[in-house]
Amino acid sequence: MSQNDQPLSEPIQEKGEESTIEHQCEEYLTGWKRALADYDNLKKTLGEEKESLRNILHEGVLLRLFPLVDHFDQALRYQPKNEDPALQNWIKGVLLVRTQLEDVLRSLGAEPFGQSGEIFDPSMHESAGSRSDAVYPDQSILEVLQRGWKIKERIVRPANVIINIHVETTNA
Repeated sequence: MSQNDQPLSEPIQEKGEESTIEHQCEEYLTGWKRALADYDNLKKTLGEEKESLRNILHEGVLLRLFPLVDHFDQALRYQPKNEDPALQNWIKGVLLVRTQLEDVLRSLGAEPFGQSGEIFDPSMHESAGSRSDAVYPDQSILEVLQRGWKIKERIVRPANVIINIHVETTNA
């Protein structure tokens, strides 16, 4: 059998059959693209849910750790003024533990706020009382009883503060 005598390996297709195959390929390609987009959306949604769950868990841990920092703050507020070197070393150790605990809180996304001298903001601070002190401006924070904490820009716990109220005296 010579080279010219071999049968053709490809069948001759009609024009209608070719357009049907092209149409079918387009449908398969469109379906594949839709499935890929659905998969990408699913990955994005699962990532967002995972992040949301992580934030909820972090917040739960943080809310349980805040009282520990508060106890350190209270203890250090009443630290003895003794010059004993052993006592001073002990206080430094307590401060180091407190600093490490605050570093853990910050690593979880929490930031403390509320300092004496700031202006009272009811969205961030909770008033536990008031006093009058002419040295400080009206509505400024005189004393922080309990620091507030926020995660990103969301207030998790407001600061508990004593505010300055100027009392007007009237001459009768």
